[in-house]
Amino acid sequence: MIDRMRSDDSTQDSGGRPYLAGMLRLWMLRSVVPPSGWQGSASLRGSMGLLCVWLAVWIAFDRWQLGPDPEFSVAGVPLLAWYALGVLGLAAWLRRRSNPPPSWNAALALVTGLVPVPLLAIVGGLYVDGSWALAAAAVAVCYSWIYLLRGLHAATGAPQRSAALTGVLLLLGFVYLSDALSVIPDFWAPVEQEPAVASDDDAPADEEALLFAQPSKIDHALAAVMRGDAPQGQAFFLGFAGVGDEKVFAEEIELAAQVIGNRYAVGSRGVSLINDARDLRSAPFASLSALKYTLHGLAAKMNVERDVLFLSISSHGSQDPAIAVSNDDLPFNDFSDEDLAQALQESGIKWRVIIISACYAGAFIDSLKNPQTIVIAAAAADRTSFGCGSDSDLTYFGGAFYRDALPAARSLRGAFDQAKTAIAQRERREHVEPSRPQAYFGTEMETKLEHLTQTLPR
Repeated sequence: MIDRMRSDDSTQDSGGRPYLAGMLRLWMLRSVVPPSGWQGSASLRGSMGLLCVWLAVWIAFDRWQLGPDPEFSVAGVPLLAWYALGVLGLAAWLRRRSNPPPSWNAALALVTGLVPVPLLAIVGGLYVDGSWALAAAAVAVCYSWIYLLRGLHAATGAPQRSAALTGVLLLLGFVYLSDALSVIPDFWAPVEQEPAVASDDDAPADEEALLFAQPSKIDHALAAVMRGDAPQGQAFFLGFAGVGDEKVFAEEIELAAQVIGNRYAVGSRGVSLINDARDLRSAPFASLSALKYTLHGLAAKMNVERDVLFLSISSHGSQDPAIAVSNDDLPFNDFSDEDLAQALQESGIKWRVIIISACYAGAFIDSLKNPQTIVIAAAAADRTSFGCGSDSDLTYFGGAFYRDALPAARSLRGAFDQAKTAIAQRERREHVEPSRPQAYFGTEMETKLEHLTQTLPR
């Protein structure tokens, strides 16, 4: 493609050079002279060959990410049209903005050579964040601008600063849209695991006795809740693990109680309602009626005008919206966003932080939000969350938020932002549709939480 180069701005290398050698020189941001080879069919063949190389590299990287023995999926193939449109669109833009315009083959060759830059940006986003990600993005932008400056000058014989700058901006917009629209071509998928099947030898629970014992179990748990003497607001915790057939929900609420308890000095002011098929007797069951009963019991222990309730829910969710509630074969019903909002309203508890780790949890925000409430949801109203299987110890959200972010974060908002970034990176690496965690931060509640944190013992 690039037949002749300069070793510097004044010395011309008159020897012919093959296409790839010329591209290598341009990738190294070396000066080049206007090459006649860009006008011929050899340049077009070289561009098509490079595109095939980039595609092969992406497919190989995609397979490597998923570990041993993934299955090939054709679902990513149609998305290649998006990238083909991006290549053709950028080439057309460079021709339009340059004066004089480069040939079509020359513009296409330049764009084809630049393809690895956005690919590296996408890959880099999977593994780095924060200041490193910003630094890498700045390097990529500078590289792309110099590359286009050199290449357009070689193709047209004239400086093309405006065309190069707008070309970089267009490339940035393309990368942003690809990420925002989740247009990531995934060619491999993990092998689906067979779900665990319960043993037929499991003895059926005595449902009537278990249900009859629930009010006394909740009363016993509430009896241990004691408000301290501090005049300022204090934190209370209520955990709700909704589905007992998968241990991940019970274990996530156990972690939530520990992390929130340590960070906000909850002490003995916590109760957890747990559905766990492994243990039907230790903790009170989680159900809507139990939730209402416990909320009223906690409200009686709280100064509802000062104290803060942390309500952590972990379960399956549906688009209704609803939180799934089940435990063994007990007759429990799911509950909706309106049910939860009504239960909280009836309790009289004013200051609330509600954390919902479930699919479609974002649909609960509108019914719960007010200036005295913070609502954090593991997924958008139209998205599923991940990590809910029987073989998981924590959901993706639970691991990123409770385990990794909240213990050291400077604020609840900071913990959410950190967890949201980590979840997006993990989901992109694993080629699943982004869950897009959501949050609403009531202004009064956020200020209240800052003051509460400042008064806690260090």
